[in-house]
Amino acid sequence: MSKILLQVEDLCTSFFTRAGEFKAVDGISFYVHEGETFGLVGESACGKTVTGLSILRLLPEPAGRIVGGKIILDGTNLMELSKKEMRAYRGKMISMILQDPMTSLNPVYTVGNQIGESVRLHQGLRDDKVEDEVISALRLLRIPAPEMRIRDYPFQMSGGMRQRVVGSIAMSCRPRLLIADEPTTALDATIQAQYIALFKDIQKQTDVAIIFITHDFGVVANICQRVAVMYAGKIVETAATSTIFKAPKHPYTSALIHSVPRLDRKDDRLYSIEGQPPSLLDLPPGCRFAPRCPDVQEICHKQQPPIVEISDGHSVSCWKVK
Repeated sequence: MSKILLQVEDLCTSFFTRAGEFKAVDGISFYVHEGETFGLVGESACGKTVTGLSILRLLPEPAGRIVGGKIILDGTNLMELSKKEMRAYRGKMISMILQDPMTSLNPVYTVGNQIGESVRLHQGLRDDKVEDEVISALRLLRIPAPEMRIRDYPFQMSGGMRQRVVGSIAMSCRPRLLIADEPTTALDATIQAQYIALFKDIQKQTDVAIIFITHDFGVVANICQRVAVMYAGKIVETAATSTIFKAPKHPYTSALIHSVPRLDRKDDRLYSIEGQPPSLLDLPPGCRFAPRCPDVQEICHKQQPPIVEISDGHSVSCWKVK
């Protein structure tokens, strides 16, 4: 196994509002190897995107704050860097593809101008050399006729092409780590499959490590080597993707996998998880999944279960696992 590129230790991120403290990410730990695709899976509002923004230290201030933990990238603790030093890391060492390309791209600038901004800032290139790098970035994401498309505006492109442009911006400086926040959500099934295949090809060419944020276990099965399942700000299970599908141990993981429609069986009604996630403003004292769990025990309502490693690389936070 290649060396660990990113180590997140006991990360805690909160949003402070008039209503109180929302614990969006509450003490999560994981690692990512060089050249690996690591999946972060869970329902909406479980803390996946906030985790990605925390790693880049791009939280909306002053409400959003990292209140504890370490983020170690290639031996450097990002929490110890100044804002100026952190700006040098973003784009060059670590990049992020946000979920909606239309909110990521500026409608009044050409795509060439927007990709070129990153190239000029982090590589110090000018004029024709910038254009060459921009064309190379577009070509890496398989955008046809890149010499012409650099002069297009975002509204002149389809949703799939805009998503590739956002990917080109993220990959323009060849970062070591790429955080992809649900990049396939707005795409139809055919384009989604092409985009996932493109990610695999890019990874082979550049050896970039990827944190792939999604709520879709079908996507996880196609691209991720390992996966962590998040629920209400905590990671409840981490394992190799094959292990997660063959032998999930946490009831929430099992429920998510069961929620994926399958072509090899006929279901009169799609499976759904009963109930709602807890409010992050008023979290229960015990396991956060307890009110929705089919295997709940008395202790689940009283104490938060510890994280137990049941085998090499497979850890679970559940009282039924001993």
